[in-house]
Amino acid sequence: MRRYEILLPLRFNDGAPVPDDLVGEVIVALRDRFGAVSFETQTIRGVWQHEG
Repeated sequence: MRRYEILLPLRFNDGAPVPDDLVGEVIVALRDRFGAVSFETQTIRGVWQHEG
């Protein structure tokens, strides 16, 4: 058995929130493709620097 983690953003690059129905579509697509999906609704916070 293998476990994969896919982190979905809650906001687009312009700061607009990702609509719940769009996240739902991703969850359904993953379930349809792999037969199952589970998710946690915790918020992961972090900072990073891209290209300098």
